[in-house]
Amino acid sequence: MKVRQLIKEFSLYSVEPITLKLVSFLLIPIYTFYLLPAEFGALQFVISLGTFLRSISQFGMNTAFWKFRNAKPEQELSTLSFNLLAAQLFIGSIVFLLSAVFAFAVDPVWKWPFVIYLAALLIKLVLENYLLVSRAQHNPKQYLFITLSQLVLFIACNVIFLSVFNWGVMGIVMAYLLSFLTTSVLYFPRMKAAVFGSYSLPLLKELMRFGGPLLLGNLSILILSISDRWFLMALSTETELGLYSFGYKFADLLATFMTYAFQLAWTPIAWKSFQSEEGKRFFHEVEKFIMTFFPIIIFLALPVLFSLAQFMTGNSEYRQGLQITFIIALSHVFYAYYIFNSIKNLHYDKKKNLILGNVLAAVLNTLLNIALIKDYGMFGAAWATLISYVFMYVWIECVSIPELAIYRKDRWKLLLLNVLAIGIVTYITTTIREQVDLPILYVRSWLAAVLIFALALALKVISPRYFTLLKSIYSEFRSGKKGA
Repeated sequence: MKVRQLIKEFSLYSVEPITLKLVSFLLIPIYTFYLLPAEFGALQFVISLGTFLRSISQFGMNTAFWKFRNAKPEQELSTLSFNLLAAQLFIGSIVFLLSAVFAFAVDPVWKWPFVIYLAALLIKLVLENYLLVSRAQHNPKQYLFITLSQLVLFIACNVIFLSVFNWGVMGIVMAYLLSFLTTSVLYFPRMKAAVFGSYSLPLLKELMRFGGPLLLGNLSILILSISDRWFLMALSTETELGLYSFGYKFADLLATFMTYAFQLAWTPIAWKSFQSEEGKRFFHEVEKFIMTFFPIIIFLALPVLFSLAQFMTGNSEYRQGLQITFIIALSHVFYAYYIFNSIKNLHYDKKKNLILGNVLAAVLNTLLNIALIKDYGMFGAAWATLISYVFMYVWIECVSIPELAIYRKDRWKLLLLNVLAIGIVTYITTTIREQVDLPILYVRSWLAAVLIFALALALKVISPRYFTLLKSIYSEFRSGKKGA
């Protein structure tokens, strides 16, 4: 894969999550018109709980997929994907069934939306497995076409169920169910050929043996990313949760472009980069790139998103949630650093380092949420998230494997840039009021981006010729692999 192809795949993969988030923004006027902040908070609680249960059903085996795909290239892709899907459907069916029974036993007001959303997630497992195969085949166009098809159906169902039938939260979860089901049925002929291979008990055991230990770490990460909704629901109010979720969406849009799309394109390459010295050097240069430019992107883009929020929000009460957006956006950046560096430990089979760090961060996040939310509400939840993600990144740096020590000479310079970013975010957050003064926010935020870029140049972390150097190193990496 050449640099141009990497950039092309990154661009194509970014279309899907960016479009998804943009569409969710287009739905914001509808949501804020038909749902009160408390109802929106209840919806986010259902979605976060379903997401947690879905991670259990995946059993850490999506990471195992990439491990075995690269370690055993002779393994038929359809066989690998079929055994992965069979295991996840079996585990998911049990987990979702027990959760549904528990919901009806407890009898909360959200039991039916919760059960319908679980059914949608079970169907989504099949669709996601096919999308995983598309990524392994370096077929981003197919990946994009399928995901956008599902998205169009989801939009149509939302509009009909909310504006025509006025079904509220129930209409939104029904939109998830029907869009996943229809898309899976439409693409089943292709999925059948690509996903449904032969059953292999030895392979299934290997997948579960590798993925199982990662489950605890994955659940710990999920606790970090979604448990704030649970604690806000328990220690604050549904309205506060709704406002927090609204502000979170704008940070999530930015993070989707920076982290999720980059991760989709980068993961298949990252696993191969440790096979040569040129590859290791390229890995480090990419790390320098994201640790320098991701904070800059935050400060350049968030004022624009704030302007969009002011224009699109149907209920002005929701705008209070924007006060936590900078904090959450920076949290996503540190999570991206952690994911990037975790691949090194996974490659050298140092899973225990990741699992222990994830568990410790989840415990820290839980304690911080309990301590801060009662007195500080959504601000306490936001700071608990940022502190926990910073801890995860620091942990993964401290336990990084010695094989890559030679590539760590710029570490303290990169940390200095990001400590500066934390300080600026703290200052900007304290100055944001319920009615945001946009001109002042633009000036402060864009000056922060300039300051970080100037400091990176002064510390010689990057140079005007940096991108040419990055391309040259990657070319050496690829030519070294071909000659091997």
